[in-house]
Amino acid sequence: MPRINCFIAVFFLCVIFGLNSAAGSDQLLAQDSVIERIGVLNKKAKELNSDATNQAIAYAYKAYLLAYENKLKPQQADALVILAEGYLYNDIYDLALEYGFNALEIYKEKGTPEQIGATYTLLGWIYYDVENAELSLKYHTMAYDLYKKAGNEQKAAVSLNGIGLIYQLKNEFKEAAVYFEQVLAQAKKFNNKALTSAAYNNLGISSNNTGDYKQAILYFQLALKYSPGQLLSLAEVNNQMAFSLVKLGHYQEAKQALDKAFNYIEKSTSNSKKEKLLDYYKIFSQLYQLTGDYKHAYGCIQKYNAIREEFLSQNKVNALLTLTMKREAQEKERQIKALNLEKTLKSYQRNTLAIIVVLLIIIGLLLYNKLRNRQRKKTELAEVKQQLLSNKLEFNNVELKNYSMYMSHRNEVIGNFMEELTVLEKSGGEDAMQRLHKLVNKFRYDVNSEKYIEDFNLQIEAKYQDFFYNLQQKFPTLTQNERRLCAQIRLNLSIKEIASLNNISVKSVEMARYRLRKHFGLSTNDSLNDFLKSF
Repeated sequence: MPRINCFIAVFFLCVIFGLNSAAGSDQLLAQDSVIERIGVLNKKAKELNSDATNQAIAYAYKAYLLAYENKLKPQQADALVILAEGYLYNDIYDLALEYGFNALEIYKEKGTPEQIGATYTLLGWIYYDVENAELSLKYHTMAYDLYKKAGNEQKAAVSLNGIGLIYQLKNEFKEAAVYFEQVLAQAKKFNNKALTSAAYNNLGISSNNTGDYKQAILYFQLALKYSPGQLLSLAEVNNQMAFSLVKLGHYQEAKQALDKAFNYIEKSTSNSKKEKLLDYYKIFSQLYQLTGDYKHAYGCIQKYNAIREEFLSQNKVNALLTLTMKREAQEKERQIKALNLEKTLKSYQRNTLAIIVVLLIIIGLLLYNKLRNRQRKKTELAEVKQQLLSNKLEFNNVELKNYSMYMSHRNEVIGNFMEELTVLEKSGGEDAMQRLHKLVNKFRYDVNSEKYIEDFNLQIEAKYQDFFYNLQQKFPTLTQNERRLCAQIRLNLSIKEIASLNNISVKSVEMARYRLRKHFGLSTNDSLNDFLKSF
């Protein structure tokens, strides 16, 4: 019986576990299905946003509600961006701004740099449409910096185009043209025809505003050449070209350009075509005034004011500014909280760092003492080695000098002995004369063979190899005898000692020293001995 109960318990546990696993799998499948549905709705809304904005907003709301109910933050942000774009197309700027900021908050937490950059760009266009150049420039610049950091040069170029348009809004047309030139270079680099056309069009607008109407027309012609055929872009180019033609007095051509622009505007289903109508009526008003048709000019001005009031009323601008101030206040509050948290964290880090620094100082002192003792021992050892080397060199110098003195004395003794033998040779008998003559000849042969002198010079060359090498490198034309003379001078031998050592006259030594000084380029004030010691 107990075995049966145990079996039943195990069976029920397995069933429950299986049911839970199945439920978990069903939940994952259901969530995947929801994400897929949200993706489809957002995609459809994105496609419809520019041409069927209200329908796009409806799809985006469905996507947002599904994402909100299922706590899918990234999908919520995607829907919010589409809603912000939709309300921007519908000129409802306060809602566009609110949804844009909400999307930005989510992307900063869970999004990619690309998504954050796109949202900055959207906020920049919202402020641009209400002619708030300062805030528009702020967000377009933030988008540009983010794209540059992410290495997305094409999107960075689009942001540069936005920055250029803001400088146009501020009536700084030369500065704007600098940005459009950069955009044009990037657009050609990536073969982006739409961006190339936009850059040429914007350069044309800048030229119009600086009074260079002929150059403006050339830019507009290039804009039409590269245009991908988007209706409102074509309308804008023709509007601006008409303005140039009006200023140049080509009224018939200007009217033809305006007719083309109006035709493109009429074909477009986008809500943003109202902006192109503004330009159309404004330029046509100028054309009618210049041709004397003031009635039609007045009618165009009335239509222009009606459209402008429709999407840029003072109430909308005030609502946008109120929302902006509210957002900035919230952002400052968040920054204050973050600063307080950071202050607490820094205090903790500072205390921890102080302990670490104390420990590092103690360890450093111990290591320093150890290294200093080791260095002191090395220094002492080096000093001992240096002293031994100095003693050895000093010994070599003394040995060579003693040897040279010995050679000098030997030669002097031999010379005196030869003189005495010569005297004996002259005063002796016939047999003695013969023997003495042989002895003198033998001594003369020994002295003239320079055997001892050669042995002395070989010892010097062996002990002063570095000296001879350095001397040869700097003065390669010195003869062997001149190099040996340099070594003897370096040993502080006197002129008389050098003459006796080499079995030459004192005058010959002086002449040799003079030739050396001339060869080395020494003046009368320079010491030859000091000069040779430098090698």
